[in-house]
This record gives sequence, structure tokens and C-alpha cells, in this order.
Amino acid sequence: MRYRKSETNDDAYEKTEKWYCDACHTEKVLVKEIPEPTEKSMLVKMLMSLNEKYELAGSTIEVRVNEVRATFRFPEHNLPKLREIANNWAERGYVNAKHLLMLQKAGMADVARIPPRWAPSKREARREMMRRVFDE
Repeated sequence: MRYRKSETNDDAYEKTEKWYCDACHTEKVLVKEIPEPTEKSMLVKMLMSLNEKYELAGSTIEVRVNEVRATFRFPEHNLPKLREIANNWAERGYVNAKHLLMLQKAGMADVARIPPRWAPSKREARREMMRRVFDE
């Protein structure tokens, strides 16, 4: 993959990808013109990725001509704590009254209804692996 400044557009880059098929021995070249990222687009992209990194109930991003508005909603209950209680319950076979009340108030007295812990996306996992490789 190769990037270079576009000859036709000053505000864009040309991305050139070369693909080679081992089975049929053919080479394919894809050329795409990618607009140069602005501060606004980089900020929106970063705000959109926050939902993947943190346990949020939801988010709303509104983009206008000269402003960006972001609203993040947090879960009503401490999900990591509820997960910890559920795991202890599964391991020990019992739970104390205080923890049972916490689960009931959250509407999760049924342990199966507690949402699983957030797992990083495949893309994020690849990025993290590449960071570790380049750091070593």
C-alpha cells in the first residue's frame, strides 16, 4: 500500500494497493482518492470510537457546519461490579443479601441477564497487536 499526494486534487491523497493472486498469477492495482482528514473529521472519528472503549449506554453525535455536539449516556448501574457479584455467585454458589439487593435493584437478579463484558473489536485488537510489535 502506498500513499502519495494527489496530482488532480490538492486536498486529497492517492492510495495505491497492489493485490497478487497466487492461484491465477494475476496482479491487480487499486487506486483510490482519499480526502485529507480535517480536524473536524478526526474529532468525530475519535468521538465515535469512545463507545467501543468504554461501557456506555449510548451516544449521540451531531455534526453541524461550525460545531460538533456529543452526548454520552452512562449505564444506570455499575456493570463491572454487577458482573463481579455474578461471577462470585457462580463460583461460590451463594451471594450475600447486600449484593442480592444490588442485583434486584438493577433488575438483574437473574444472572443470565447481566450483559457480557465489552470485548475489543477485531480492528482494535489488530491495532493493539501492531503497537506491541512496534514497541518491542
